[in-house]
Amino acid sequence: MNRSTWVGKSSKRKKPWGYEIAWAGLFRGKEIHICEGMRTSLKFNLNKSEILYVSTGEVSIECADESHFSDPVESPSRLVKLGPGDFINVQAGCPYRVTALRDSIVFEISDNARDIERVIIEDDYGRKVDQTGRWIFNPPKTK
Repeated sequence: MNRSTWVGKSSKRKKPWGYEIAWAGLFRGKEIHICEGMRTSLKFNLNKSEILYVSTGEVSIECADESHFSDPVESPSRLVKLGPGDFINVQAGCPYRVTALRDSIVFEISDNARDIERVIIEDDYGRKVDQTGRWIFNPPKTK
């Protein structure tokens, strides 16, 4: 049996909604800093599953199961509010977007899938979105 340990280095990237500090090893992770009132793109990963853990602040997660794409009436999207200590599991193929209700830090831990392909459905900041029309997303109904 061959066992080893190694040291890595994280990297910080500025984002339109704040910034993130990313690292990778046996697992991938990000410390995501989102400014109050800002939100990430609406996206999903084809092969990567993630856990989003709220460390500080409060966020609203717009999310849906993969079945939403084939039947948005029977499988509607929803809004989930999370605060410190709360988390949500997001499997590959499930769309989501994080909105910061207050300045927030969210840790994203993923399964380190080797073939990471992200599909962006909507973006507030002019980043490239999927134009194929294959992914129709109906936002959750607000009261």
